[in-house]
Amino acid sequence: MGKKKRFVFLSDEFYNVYSASNYPEIEQKRNRPYIQVCVEINDVRYAIPLRSDIHHPYVLWTDKANNCGVDFSKAVVISKESYIDSREPHLRQKEFDALRGKDYKIKVKMEKYIEKYKNAKCNLNKPMNQTLVKYSTLQYFENEIGI
Repeated sequence: MGKKKRFVFLSDEFYNVYSASNYPEIEQKRNRPYIQVCVEINDVRYAIPLRSDIHHPYVLWTDKANNCGVDFSKAVVISKESYIDSREPHLRQKEFDALRGKDYKIKVKMEKYIEKYKNAKCNLNKPMNQTLVKYSTLQYFENEIGI
């Protein structure tokens, strides 16, 4: 893939391939798209949305008081460069400051989330694991993450 960007929007092509009707857990706001944080793990590129109103622990908080942060449960795999929109996202200063110097931490937390997802998928007799798998977008990318 070409030049790696840290913050991106997903393209219309991505949303056409991963439509809301077939992939309901993927966050889709065409009129106000989510800014995504990109990270690469084991040669797989992920886009992790910055969201608000988060009520689970799979997050790197940018504003915990308002439940805003990097939501690992809604990460998607970017398998084609054309899934990245050409528009440049602009973060609010508060979010930018909260994420400054956090690239390594985001990568480590994403790696841990992937492992947690894999373990949950292998042990679906626990209701907590069923919930994690049901609401995670990783369910659509199991081949890419090695399940």
